[in-house]
Amino acid sequence: MKKVLMISAMSAFVLAACGEEKAPSWKGEWKNSDGDKSVCRKSFTFKGENNFEIQNSRVQGGEQSSGTYNHIEGNDYEFDYGGGSDKFTIIVEKNTMKVHSSGKDTICEYTKVDKIRNKYENPWE
Repeated sequence: MKKVLMISAMSAFVLAACGEEKAPSWKGEWKNSDGDKSVCRKSFTFKGENNFEIQNSRVQGGEQSSGTYNHIEGNDYEFDYGGGSDKFTIIVEKNTMKVHSSGKDTICEYTKVDKIRNKYENPWE
């Protein structure tokens, strides 16, 4: 009886895991490596489950925003700041993330930041 119960529980666990939508492997900081500074954010940081921070470029005012994001479909996501939201198409390939903001023509490219930073890196960039 215990074997049957254990096998049933494991089967249910495996089926539940297979049925879940796979979360994107975005966790960490992504810095702008290519794109129009007036349209592209300076950086994206993904923390925990569906939480993010966006650092705008100096051209955009330099402010930082945070909130949560939700998967819409395919590569489309909605980022909710609390007082507003943006829709992005995001494609991640290894250490490169391409972001297309809904309603804009520009595609912004970001590179994943390593944990170890260069001690001579300019913090004002």
